[in-house]
Amino acid sequence: MNCDLCDNTLATENDENRGICFRCHVKGIKFGFRSTGYGRSNWNESTIREVQRSYEESDAFKQGKIEKVPARKELI
Repeated sequence: MNCDLCDNTLATENDENRGICFRCHVKGIKFGFRSTGYGRSNWNESTIREVQRSYEESDAFKQGKIEKVPARKELI
């Protein structure tokens, strides 16, 4: 059998079930960001450490209204 898209010979049984070769199958997979959750909107924004520094430099942190969460090794 040959691939429906590129006419190469199908090598495995999985390729025969799909009707396309593995190379064409991989080309069809979409790698990207989900529209919800952590993704594209956070890609170019501040890192977690930069956000933490901004909290530590804020007046609310210095007045004690915001508490620092201890590191994991401090909790043990």
